[in-house]
Amino acid sequence: MEAIVPAGEVPARVGALLLAAGRSTRMGGPNKLLVEVDGEPMVRRALRTLLAVPLEPIVVVLGPAADAVRAALDGLHGWQACVAPESTDHQVSVDAGLRALPAGLDAILVMLADQPLLDAGDLRWLLAQWRSLARGCALVPVHQGRRANPVVLDAAMRAPILDAGPAVGARGYLAAHPALVRRAEAPNDHFVVDVDTVDDLARLAGRGLRSAIEKEG
Repeated sequence: MEAIVPAGEVPARVGALLLAAGRSTRMGGPNKLLVEVDGEPMVRRALRTLLAVPLEPIVVVLGPAADAVRAALDGLHGWQACVAPESTDHQVSVDAGLRALPAGLDAILVMLADQPLLDAGDLRWLLAQWRSLARGCALVPVHQGRRANPVVLDAAMRAPILDAGPAVGARGYLAAHPALVRRAEAPNDHFVVDVDTVDDLARLAGRGLRSAIEKEG
């Protein structure tokens, strides 16, 4: 493994993966990524956040609901899609997205599409923390002891992660190379709040966000 070298200039290109291939089985019916939060599908809200940072290129990893998610993102520009092989393994989606990104990147931000509290300011903070690190490192946010998302991978990690295969994935690779991982205490809980169930959606109301499911109830 190559030694970590001191950081040089600010990375010229930071790409992003938006993971939107889940089955939403715990939602008990609707696909959570298509549920409206403050008047727009949650996946569209996530993509707009990435575009506002701004990040480029952005790859949205789609799954079984690919057509519906594409429709929810209609009219937004500056992204491309890839479809992950059918699987329940989160790492399969990451693997597909890493393969779809072009060469020449300095870093890759890997973001879940079900964290509606995250905003562009949160992501800019995360990238600023990564830029302060030695090149070759990944940044993992934490909040009150909890591992959080998104994470930022140095682009040099892409090849070994892909070589390891989705059975290991990015998470397994980072676990196996702790010397390459840095952690930063997140400034808020936006990094640990995600939506898996109807109850999770209901809790968003306490944070000033309204969902379509709440309005129908």
